[in-house]
Amino acid sequence: MDEINKQLVFTTEDSEKENKTPSSDAEDKQLVTWKLKVTPVDYILGVADFIGELMQLCINSVGNGDIDTPFEVSQFLRQVYNGFTFIGNTRPYDVSKKLYTLKQSLVKVENACYTLKVQGSKIPKHMLTGVFWVKTEMPDQEEGIS
Repeated sequence: MDEINKQLVFTTEDSEKENKTPSSDAEDKQLVTWKLKVTPVDYILGVADFIGELMQLCINSVGNGDIDTPFEVSQFLRQVYNGFTFIGNTRPYDVSKKLYTLKQSLVKVENACYTLKVQGSKIPKHMLTGVFWVKTEMPDQEEGIS
């Protein structure tokens, strides 16, 4: 988060236009620094959104014939999820909700890896992506979540 905040510092030239005379152009220019801050909550929510994108990458990579990426993504997601569990159900509500969504993404990726490992050789590669989406949507329907 500190590295991101360091990159969000901008300096611009500002000139006082109201009291400007033609001879004092260079004297009136002033450097103005703008700093944007990413809060810890925003950073956590951003990482959680990134996890959803990685889940999409995992599923789409299988459709493209890349079978190694899901296993790499799965290991990374597991590490991130373990880190998020230390945060727990903290305020604000958005963090708890993102933790739940993160777990769903992890389950989808792990199911994809399981399917690849156990049934991957039986299913044609062009059909694997469809199998993953059908398989991962079924638990949500059983729990009554749509």
